[in-house]
Amino acid sequence: MTELDFQVSLLKEAKFKEQLERESRIKIEEVVAALIPGPERGSKTVTLEDGTKITVERGWNYAADCGEIGHQCNLNGVTNVPVRSKTTYQLDEAGYEWYKANDKKVFDLISPFVIVTPKKTAVRIQNKK
Repeated sequence: MTELDFQVSLLKEAKFKEQLERESRIKIEEVVAALIPGPERGSKTVTLEDGTKITVERGWNYAADCGEIGHQCNLNGVTNVPVRSKTTYQLDEAGYEWYKANDKKVFDLISPFVIVTPKKTAVRIQNKK
């Protein structure tokens, strides 16, 4: 067994244990949350006898077809549409890299406004089927 084979086997074992621990933690959190009744939406904090504070937060996640909501509201004369819009600007990384490789003049113009840092290295394991 090579060093790489050995290290990958350790990594696989650690990832498996991590998944089991995560599942166990989630089940325990669900039990703790059930023992602390609270609002359907919001948070409730209780203090244990030893002074430990436990906060349970509850709420909802929403997914919506905002375009269709706006369309239906417009068709039906609803003026207070429950949809917010925002404009954000994000660097087109492929375009930035294109200028880096192909147009030094533009790259030199824009690069002072970009900070590039390394991503966290990721290691994925695909188990044999």
